[in-house]
Amino acid sequence: MIDDDVKDTPETESDRERKEILNKLAKKIEDRFEKRVVDRVGKEAEWRYARSLYDSPLSDVRPGSPDRPYDDFDSGRKRPTPNIVRTKCDTAISNSVSMQFAAGEKNWDLFPAANEANPQVIEACRLMEKEIETQLAATKYALNCRRAIEERVILGTGVVKGPVNTGKVRVTYKDLGDGTWVPDVTSNKTPTLEWVSIWRLYPDMSVTDFQDCADVIELHPMTPLELSTYRKHPGFDKEAIDEILKGEDGNGMPIKPDAYNEMFTGITSSIWTGSPYLYRNRYQVLEYHGPVTYDELQKLGIEPAYESPTQEYYGEVWVCCGKVIRMELENIEGFYETPYSLAVWKRDPTSLFGYGHPLLLADPQRVVTAAYHMILDNASLTSGPQVAMYKKYIQPVDGNYDISPNKVWLLTDPSVPVDNAIKFFNPTNVIGNIMPVLELARQFGDEESATSLLAAGLQSPQNSESATGQLIMQNNSTTLLDFLAEEWDDQVTEKVIRRFHAWNMQYNPKPEIKGDYVIDVKSATEYKNKQMFIRDMERLSMEASQNPTVAMAVNMDELVNARLAMMHLPSNRIVRSKEEFMQAQQAASQQPDPAMMELELKQKELQQADQKLQLETQRLAFELKQQQQREYWEHLEKMGSNKAREMEAQAQVLKAEADRQTEMIKLGSKDRQFMAKLMADQELSKQSAHTQVFLKSMEEERKRDEQMLTAQELALKERMGTGI
Repeated sequence: MIDDDVKDTPETESDRERKEILNKLAKKIEDRFEKRVVDRVGKEAEWRYARSLYDSPLSDVRPGSPDRPYDDFDSGRKRPTPNIVRTKCDTAISNSVSMQFAAGEKNWDLFPAANEANPQVIEACRLMEKEIETQLAATKYALNCRRAIEERVILGTGVVKGPVNTGKVRVTYKDLGDGTWVPDVTSNKTPTLEWVSIWRLYPDMSVTDFQDCADVIELHPMTPLELSTYRKHPGFDKEAIDEILKGEDGNGMPIKPDAYNEMFTGITSSIWTGSPYLYRNRYQVLEYHGPVTYDELQKLGIEPAYESPTQEYYGEVWVCCGKVIRMELENIEGFYETPYSLAVWKRDPTSLFGYGHPLLLADPQRVVTAAYHMILDNASLTSGPQVAMYKKYIQPVDGNYDISPNKVWLLTDPSVPVDNAIKFFNPTNVIGNIMPVLELARQFGDEESATSLLAAGLQSPQNSESATGQLIMQNNSTTLLDFLAEEWDDQVTEKVIRRFHAWNMQYNPKPEIKGDYVIDVKSATEYKNKQMFIRDMERLSMEASQNPTVAMAVNMDELVNARLAMMHLPSNRIVRSKEEFMQAQQAASQQPDPAMMELELKQKELQQADQKLQLETQRLAFELKQQQQREYWEHLEKMGSNKAREMEAQAQVLKAEADRQTEMIKLGSKDRQFMAKLMADQELSKQSAHTQVFLKSMEEERKRDEQMLTAQELALKERMGTGI
């Protein structure tokens, strides 16, 4: 609220001159805005058409028609329409976003401009890179880029703005000192980046390249409450906003939100034709970024901090209802360009705005729609027979001539056969002839849009049998989309990072991050090769850990940082900060020497091995005694067996002698010569038996000698300690 004393203060000549300059500046901006609204009418028609292609049939609310058999006109059902545009556009959007953010929100690096090897410069560059990355995350860089990419694909142009100091007002809380916390509306002091819809962006339409655009006007439809929140923003004129909200223009003329400019209703209705109530009762706030003359700045009490090669400086001016509510120099000094970054999808040689993806598919979509409707119409016509009848010969009982089951018909002339009164026939089914046209239109859609089903993951590669061939085909399916993604890097990513670097050089209070750096934006091709880079770095890490020569040639700290940068970690607390890393190194240095610990470990291992050897020796001695005892027992057993065998042999000799005597008695009556022969045989048998007994005894004696010799050897080895 304006103080009464301030109101009563007489207006000086300088105040009137300042007010006149501001009013002229506001009038110039509003006139320029109204001209640009008219200049881009044709381009807005393209945007509406592209949007209708993408949203159809969701936004198509037209009812069916009674002359189309498939439509249900009474129930308001519309004809089914396949939409190949939406899938193609979503594929292009997802691939573009994937190229930018699939590996994380950072696809750029900073390097010292002179490629210096000074550790301080390298560390400052790393800190600046981390600072910018943190600022982008805070301003939701990825979300704003995704929205801009979506509009770039559908409408042909995507725009982001930043960094700017305007910021959004936000509610903070402060302690009154007695434990009571009260809300306080403040402005954001960090650099802000935001997506700007092209419906609200009005650049100079007389150029075909955004680089040549000298100034840009952005439209902000604001409710009275939204405009009122800027009263506490330090960069806005509170008194001017109060006058607008009170409905006074300074000359006693009333001001209403949407009645100030009759064109405002037409502008908002041209953006969204589906809702006539959108942006009702809104103030038309214009944000202007462009040249302001040095004379105007001096008369307004603004002194530039740098010298311009021309008599103009880039400024930021906000206008509402013919009043300037904010004016300052451009945030970044020395940047003779607007803070907007614009990237087109398909370049239009007659406009700085581009062509959207749906326009590339307009003809295939029209053919697909027509062919599909013909298929449905023909299927409807041929799903049942057609009827021809003479009404004067036949009539339905219920008075309705529509065919239905169990219907009763009356013949008005009994002399006329029913076959002459009504005939049924089936129309020809030509769906088979229409299907190739439908498939051909879909193929043309793939070729003209460069977004096949393979790129969308809706189709598997069928032309290659090997895994490598399928991978190559999968990568090649998005080649054209990769080119368009690199266009985004050149027109948006590089410029945004360059401006954030300049903002930090000018406003950031940290001297340790400042320096002259260059920006390296990673292209879509580098993203595709990311897996190969990861594999090579893992191989290098393994080789460096095994080969001291390689380890000396590799900067292991940078290798670890590069590997961590390639990983999309779920939390930034996984990787230690530099301070935490130094603390961990100091803690490690206070621990015992690893070499001494290893020596002690080896000594303990030797002691354990000695104890194990002693136990093994005792076990072998015990087993030797057991073996000797077993062999002694076996010797006794064998000696007993030999004695038994000797006695058995003697018994056999005695038995043989008894058998001989018996035979001699039986043969006593035979010839003496036979008796002599029998005695000789007896003597021979006796000698043979004695010989066998002798040989058996010699064999047993030899075995006893061998066993004794073995026992002596075992005893000798036991004494020598050589084991068995």
